[in-house]
Amino acid sequence: MSYNVVVVDDDEIILFLHSKIIQAVGLHDSPKTFNSAVKVLEFFDTLSNDVDPVLLFLDINMPVMDGWGLLDIIHREDFDKKIEVIMVTSSVDQRDKDKAASYSKIINFVEKPLNKASLRLLNLRF
Repeated sequence: MSYNVVVVDDDEIILFLHSKIIQAVGLHDSPKTFNSAVKVLEFFDTLSNDVDPVLLFLDINMPVMDGWGLLDIIHREDFDKKIEVIMVTSSVDQRDKDKAASYSKIINFVEKPLNKASLRLLNLRF
């Protein structure tokens, strides 16, 4: 499956690192990166409904709107973009993993930072 790959994290170094790792494993040549959930929502508004689905690598803890807030928006009935989410976080709190399991669009939960091995274990088709 072909994806529009998007990485959202408030840490610019993590954005750069994750983008390079995604490129290195061949998942996407130029993933889009955003340092806030608000900015990625603006990007989603520009997408037509007939584009490839979005594979969203999403951080939990961010200022203004955290990952949970973004997830609440993309799980609303009126949100019509095709999105699959991989939570990428430094949290080791079991409550975060349990909460993530309650969102249907989350396909995996991985600890930061991403690396080639963790991406390959996700069994994504690339």
